[in-house]
Amino acid sequence: MTTLSGNVLAHITVPPSDFPEPLLYVRSESNVHDGAALVLLAGQRATFDTAFGLFPAGRWRRLTTLANVSARVNIEGRARVNLVAVMGADEEIVDSVEIDGGTAVLTVSDLETSRAGTLFVAMTAIGDHVKVNGGEWTTSMPAQRDVTLGVAITTFNRQEYVLKTISRLVELERSVSELNCRLKVVVVDNAQNLRPELSPNAPVTVIPNPNLGGAGGFARGIMTLRDGGWASHIVVMDDDILLEPESVVRTVSLLSYARSADLCVHGAMMSEEQPWMQFEAGANYEFRSVYPLRAVGRLDDMRDRSEVIHDAPEIPFDYTAWWFTVFPVHLAKENPLPVFVRGDDVAYGLMHTGRHTVTLPGIVVWHADFALKNNPSSLYYEVRNFALIDTLVFDEHKWWHLAWRYLGFGFRNLYSHRYASCEYMVRGMEQFLAGPDEWMKIDHAALHDDLRRVSEEKAVPLTAEQLALGFSPPRPKIIRLAGFLLAAPTLGGSLIPKFFRARRMGVAQIDVRAVGLAIRHDDILYRHPRLPEGYICSRDRERFKQLQKRVFRSAWVLMRSYRRLKKSYRAMYPHLVSDGAWQERFGATP
Repeated sequence: MTTLSGNVLAHITVPPSDFPEPLLYVRSESNVHDGAALVLLAGQRATFDTAFGLFPAGRWRRLTTLANVSARVNIEGRARVNLVAVMGADEEIVDSVEIDGGTAVLTVSDLETSRAGTLFVAMTAIGDHVKVNGGEWTTSMPAQRDVTLGVAITTFNRQEYVLKTISRLVELERSVSELNCRLKVVVVDNAQNLRPELSPNAPVTVIPNPNLGGAGGFARGIMTLRDGGWASHIVVMDDDILLEPESVVRTVSLLSYARSADLCVHGAMMSEEQPWMQFEAGANYEFRSVYPLRAVGRLDDMRDRSEVIHDAPEIPFDYTAWWFTVFPVHLAKENPLPVFVRGDDVAYGLMHTGRHTVTLPGIVVWHADFALKNNPSSLYYEVRNFALIDTLVFDEHKWWHLAWRYLGFGFRNLYSHRYASCEYMVRGMEQFLAGPDEWMKIDHAALHDDLRRVSEEKAVPLTAEQLALGFSPPRPKIIRLAGFLLAAPTLGGSLIPKFFRARRMGVAQIDVRAVGLAIRHDDILYRHPRLPEGYICSRDRERFKQLQKRVFRSAWVLMRSYRRLKKSYRAMYPHLVSDGAWQERFGATP
């Protein structure tokens, strides 16, 4: 990447010709490429009114002290280049230039008084074979803050992904002048087998670590960067993402001009399977709900111009997931909770960073669908860890809030033949009910090895016969409600005579609890809606009875002991997250 005069805020990128979703970057009447350049014939247009191409002027105006902004576009051949401002429902050309090769520079000289909510570049070829090489959004204004990024990555046997991410970060630090000597990477290797090939001066440190999960890896990365005293901000990043390198550039530029020293930045997650689809851009947490996690921007089509072009106020978040979240070191005085996986980012956001966090167009990662990662062992962590989070964070949280979620979600699993999920939920609740002293004794690596042995309810490739089943047709809402209400009195359909039950296997999406189907179907195929993977769950009356007893028993203990547990966990919290406790888990000397 070549830097022109002025401080670069973001790059305007032409995607490679083989990128599956070019509309994330550019809209063009041509699909002809010459290397890394887009080729236009006379009269053809290209516009960067896209999720990754536009400049969110309104958001920059509200969050930063930025006074001016210019678009610099490198073109070979004769073309007309316009800078377009979007102001509500109106669009207006605010600067224009005709160029015959070279760099077109278009400027908004006073961003603070500008009405522009969004800016984008549009160009029309005048001559034949005009090549658009991309460009930059820049400013003549000096940076207001000295930003140095320390990247903390936790990995466990994800070499294919994490080595690519490390390589991209090293190349960014080397090739983008704004990141030279401003980027260091700490990779905490929980598998202790990562061997990246690095040049002697690469800004990367690999730390072998016991397998303490994402929480343990991120805790060690955060502690290492905080204690090192070099980084102004910490980036926590998953090991199984595909990183858009521009995310790092835009993060640094936004923080360099931020009005607030507390500003945090979150990268939205895009679907690896459907690269145009946004999975989540921040989230809220409803502790009174059976399903407490509420994603923002779920399933948005980021190719859709109407979805991305207009300025929108910043959406307040409760927390952000740690596939790409950035926060200043002074907000990282406490360490993550020792929860292994599931919830360390939720707790940290609720306690420290969530209310300061924003998203920005073009700051994204791609990640595999979470429906394939959910399994009974993940529900163990979810029940246990979210109970701990509720207890620590919310003063108004009572036993009945937790019991409502536990019983509601537990019985949804039990009454949909998902017995393994229900069993592991019970185990998670029992661990929470054991109290903080027992939590401190957990051998997290050994526990996780035990939990991973579950073979049920894990997605595997489906046979041709299973794929041919399709999905059970959706029933009217009134029938679904009736099925749900009949689940309890019929014990999930166990009391319904056999001749009333369906002989054909029921089929449901992998991320639902098919309570209604389970009443009439002894076997349910849970399958992914887009991928040929899934698993079968079958009725087991004896297991159903045993699990129902365990659910009620643990709920009774929860009701009787919650007040005491809440006091105990809160009293233990400083020690749970202390440097000394984490160093003991790492096997290091405090």
